[in-house]
Amino acid sequence: MYNPQKLHPISYVEGLIKVIKQNIFPFIIFVVFNSWNFDFTNIRNYISPAIFLLIFLVTFIHHFLEVYVTRYWIEDEHFIVTSGWINKKRKELNISRIQSLDTTQGLINQIVGGVSLQIKTPSDGVELASISKKQSDLIEQTIREHQLQLNEEQKEEVITSEQNEVDEQLIQNTDNSASSTIQSESTIYKMSWRSLLLMAMTSGAIGVALATVSPILGAFQHMIPWDKWTSNLWHWINSVFFIVLFIVGVVLLVSYIIGTLITIVRYYNYTVTQQDSQLKISYGLLNVKNITVPTDRLQAVLEKQSYIRKMFGYTSIHFIITSDLDITSDEDASDNGKIMILPFIKQKEAYQIIKSLVPEMQFNDIKSDMPWRGYHRHFLIPSIVLMIGAGIGIYFWSAWSFMIAILIIGIMALEAYIYIHAAGLNFKNNEIALREVNTFSFNTYHFKTDKIIGMETKQHPFLERAHLRNISFLIAKGSVFEDINLKFVDDNKVNQYVNGYLRGEYNE
Repeated sequence: MYNPQKLHPISYVEGLIKVIKQNIFPFIIFVVFNSWNFDFTNIRNYISPAIFLLIFLVTFIHHFLEVYVTRYWIEDEHFIVTSGWINKKRKELNISRIQSLDTTQGLINQIVGGVSLQIKTPSDGVELASISKKQSDLIEQTIREHQLQLNEEQKEEVITSEQNEVDEQLIQNTDNSASSTIQSESTIYKMSWRSLLLMAMTSGAIGVALATVSPILGAFQHMIPWDKWTSNLWHWINSVFFIVLFIVGVVLLVSYIIGTLITIVRYYNYTVTQQDSQLKISYGLLNVKNITVPTDRLQAVLEKQSYIRKMFGYTSIHFIITSDLDITSDEDASDNGKIMILPFIKQKEAYQIIKSLVPEMQFNDIKSDMPWRGYHRHFLIPSIVLMIGAGIGIYFWSAWSFMIAILIIGIMALEAYIYIHAAGLNFKNNEIALREVNTFSFNTYHFKTDKIIGMETKQHPFLERAHLRNISFLIAKGSVFEDINLKFVDDNKVNQYVNGYLRGEYNE
């Protein structure tokens, strides 16, 4: 690791696959569709394929050279990466600042033993397209050993400067405790097959499938003989209503099945292990991902719970951490500082695990006491807009627009009812617990007051007359921030929260 290392040879194959994926739609347009009417005797017809082939070759050669010239190694207290065959780049990461090493292992990488490695610091990071699994493990081990050594040196300097007359044996004991080797990993959560299946069936799988299948159907819809397949069907289904109902039902059923399978494959073998102050998350079947979560950068704990999962007592837990790093990544469990820790687990069991991971937090219960005078304010203005739109729709289209508007208003009224009964805030012992209610889910935040970077209250004249106010908190999340809101709160309660934050009067 102390001499310049090359990327794994599989990087060249991955580059070829990446170039093919980037040019798949031009390939379909220029080659597949034009091949039916292609005149091989006309030389002008070769221009489009030649342009496509030239772009493909230039892109692949560029990626090939980028992989070929990339080098990485450890020098002194820095992890160094050099890259670029046109513009030379050199990036040095201070090893003591490295907070996580994440890996992604696609299907091809699993076969040949390669991984994509992402090294993150609070303000920067690098990504190595593909290295061997052995090299990845060696990099992590070497970096952790360097970090332990640097910590020992720093502690030794502090002890020497502040306690010169302390007995040498005491210093030796302190050093021995500081220089302990890296602790072994302990598994704190492993998703069972039953939990994975239930998670997939209650995770909005229809939306996942529609988002995946729709572009494919859109590209090939003119090639599918819909008339031939459905001509016999329409003979015995004469009603337009039943035709539409049948099509919608089939699409939803197929989408649900496909979405469930996608979720199962994506989160297969989801495992969380703990090592020192870090959590390591591993999951995936065709694309195995490993994410490192530094718990010492924790800002808040977020519980996400859909209405369906709440009925069965299941929930999911996310950690919100800070980082200035902004590297493009397709990690499903990570969203710019919001990292899923427990994806599907019984609520009681989830808090038992989280309390052991974050013992300094109490995770207080939330007693909802939202005032009813804020109920109609959740949907009054949108309802007026919808009724105006429905009136226009009745004139230009059909009376069905009025029924659609009534249905949407009913859903908003139901959401407001749930908000009154479920939303709330608990401000106690310098810790805040706040529950938001969205259209399909509950979001419950737990965070310390010293993690707040901003607090804001809003009140327009109508809210002032009703003695209501909106309150929001800002906490750091990734390279940006998380805005946590609670609407239409009693004015006296808001004053208590403001005093608690500004004066330290935490108990309600």
